[in-house]
Amino acid sequence: MNNKFPEIYKKKIDKLKSKIQNTYYYTHKEVTQNKKEAEEINEYDLKSKINAIFKKPNFVYQADVNIMYKNGDNITTSIIGFKNNKLITKDGNKIDIEDIKDIN
Repeated sequence: MNNKFPEIYKKKIDKLKSKIQNTYYYTHKEVTQNKKEAEEINEYDLKSKINAIFKKPNFVYQADVNIMYKNGDNITTSIIGFKNNKLITKDGNKIDIEDIKDIN
């Protein structure tokens, strides 16, 4: 069996028309990629913090937490569950993970 993959042709961009195009092309590509990576890391860190809250030995039914939203609001509430990227509070409210900046 042949284990060699076919080669893929990709044209290299050697000459751009101006320095501005060169700077924009490469800078925009890097900034967009770094921004996406930062958002993914923040969401992963947030989910790991939430899972750590539910794994604490003193968590039986509810945990009192302070939630900081992306818009700047701070709320202290009791959470009882986490499902489908939403936190469920003791009052029956659902808080979307995408709206949360930090949780303690």
